[in-house]
Amino acid sequence: MLLNSLQFFSSSQAIVAGRTQSAMAPCTASTSPPSSKRFSCSLSRRVVPIILASSFTSSSSIQFLSQSPFAKAEVTDEFEEEEERVVRIFQEASPAVVCIKDLELQSRTSGLSEGGEEDLSDAKVEGTGSGFVWDKSGHIVTNYHVVDKLVTDTSGRHRCRVFLEDSEGKLFSREGKLVGYDPAYDLAVLKRQVDIEGDKLKPAAIGLSRNLRVGQSCFAIGNPYAYEHTLTTGVVSGLRRQIPSPNGKAIRGAIQTDAAINAGNSGGPLIDSYGHVIGVNTATFTRKGSGTSSGVNFAIPIDVVVRIVPSLIVNGTDFKDRFSF
Repeated sequence: MLLNSLQFFSSSQAIVAGRTQSAMAPCTASTSPPSSKRFSCSLSRRVVPIILASSFTSSSSIQFLSQSPFAKAEVTDEFEEEEERVVRIFQEASPAVVCIKDLELQSRTSGLSEGGEEDLSDAKVEGTGSGFVWDKSGHIVTNYHVVDKLVTDTSGRHRCRVFLEDSEGKLFSREGKLVGYDPAYDLAVLKRQVDIEGDKLKPAAIGLSRNLRVGQSCFAIGNPYAYEHTLTTGVVSGLRRQIPSPNGKAIRGAIQTDAAINAGNSGGPLIDSYGHVIGVNTATFTRKGSGTSSGVNFAIPIDVVVRIVPSLIVNGTDFKDRFSF
């Protein structure tokens, strides 16, 4: 799996807002002599609630409150609102997320499909990764290590297939051509081979990472183990982490999260509670031989991505990186 190349090393009140109604009757003046019977009745009405209240222990009070239908309704409403919020975030952000497949042709030549593209039906899937639509021109941002075989291919057999979703929710795929890459930041840009109308693409909403705080909610969308458009949730666990890049240099300022990132998630977006991309999911620590996420996962901050990607789109790969492998 593609992500394995960056797997680092193993680490063998009831609080209810209720409304209290007064049990005390209003005081009225009377011209008639007070009778013991009337005082007894009034006293019983006023004292009984006090005796009942004072007879509760603190634990029984909490139990009573927590069993209140009003408390249950309030808690249920909060859960439903949170659930709806997460669903809405996924529905708005997922159309911009793509699945990237690294393919190897069985021979150096292949025919053309009905759409005029190269026929890749017999190609072998070497690995899968994720990415997201950067703009309406069809540029796709992903990790360098997702497409490194395409970069270093000397046989001419490797291809990249990008599976997208248009604004109407229809799935389609196109061959992705490499525009540029930067191994020092583990970033690469692809572009779909055959033109698609811009209004059919939904670019991701780009956010900021400089103001992130530990504890903020975050969400990862990707294609772990080729299961497309998988959502995992978590929080920002740490900031300003340092992780190695594919060329051995350090990537500083990485975001740490416990949102699960597994093989196939690489290159997909890490988004905030507003659906804005705050990072590019890149790597996870794994226990040796397990290949599964340990809960210590990392993303390249979007502020770095915003600085690198436009240059890759305009200028392509920097000269110093073209012959580094």
